[in-house]
Parts: sequence; C-alpha cells; structure tokens
Amino acid sequence: MKEVLFALLAGGIGILLLTAGYRFARILIPIWAFFAGFSVGAAVFADAANAGFIATTLGWVIGLIVGLVFALFSYFFYSLAVVLLGATTGYWMGTAFMSWIGFSKGFLSAVVGISLGVVFAIATIGLNVAKYLLIVLTSIAGSTAIIGGILVLFNKIELSAFDYTTASNAISNSVLWSVALFVLITIGLVIQTITTANYTLDDW
Repeated sequence: MKEVLFALLAGGIGILLLTAGYRFARILIPIWAFFAGFSVGAAVFADAANAGFIATTLGWVIGLIVGLVFALFSYFFYSLAVVLLGATTGYWMGTAFMSWIGFSKGFLSAVVGISLGVVFAIATIGLNVAKYLLIVLTSIAGSTAIIGGILVLFNKIELSAFDYTTASNAISNSVLWSVALFVLITIGLVIQTITTANYTLDDW
C-alpha cells in the first residue's frame, strides 16, 4: 500500500514539475522540498532505529517534520533555494555519473558530486540563468520522479532505497526507461519553454 501511495505522490509532483515547474516554482519547489525532506527524515530514522522505511508512526512523524522544515526554508528563502537546487542537482549528477562508470559510493564519488554541485551553484548565481536552469532541472526532476514512482510501484526499486541516484541508475540500466526519460524531458522542455516565453519570475 505504501508503495502505491509513494508512486502516486511521486508521479503527481513529477507531472507538475515536468509541465509547470518554472511557472509555479515558488509553490512546487517547497512541495518538492517537502517530498525530499520527508524521504530524508524517514530514511535517517529507519536507519537509526533499524526499522523499515515509514514502517512506524514515529518514522512518519519525523519525516513530516523534516519535510515541513525543508518546505518552509525553500519558501521563505526562494533565491537561496534555487541555488541549492542547482547545487543539489549537480551533486546528484556527479555521484550518479561515478556510479554509472563503475565507482561505488565513497570518498571519490562524494568529491566529484560536491565539485559539480559547486559548479552548478556558481553558474546559477554568476550567469543569472535561473529561469532556464529551473526549466531544465524541473523537467529532469519531474521525469525522474514519474519513472521512479513507476519503478517503485512495480518493485524495480525498493522504497527504502529510493533516491535520485538510485532512480537514475535504474533508469540508465534500461534502454526502455532511458528512452522514456529522454522523451519526457524533451516534452517538459518544450511545454515549459512555450508556456513561459513571456513570463519571468520576479525577485531573482
């Protein structure tokens, strides 16, 4: 049952990010932050308590609290949230790449991920490319969330092990899902570029 709920949540947020990520960024980023915070909080509790992911009431409560903190932070500090989104995406991409070429999680993977995260953060600030960064990142994040939710639903990814890197690795190991990801990202980029041609978020 929890796999179904997770898949519905991931899919719903994924569709919103994919098709309207930039236009509704101030709403969707806090929602995405809540989703990420909930996953992190519940996973940390599960590891510390040696319990299953969201298998206990306390796990749900901690996940909800951490998710709420993440969401409030990203809402009230929107500009910083965008920079952190860029940095986080850079880190995920760096670690996913290291895993893809055969390196296991460890010091080198972390260094590459952090380095790429710093580059993304600097580019977000220095090049003032917030709009296009958000369009690209929300298209990628939305596509990954949709497919990741499907993979969890069909037990291709364990719910307790779900994160961006795990989902990316599962997708990259399948030609079918890789093609599906590319198609979804392309659709998201086209839709968002067209619908926001004359629209720019204020206060960047």
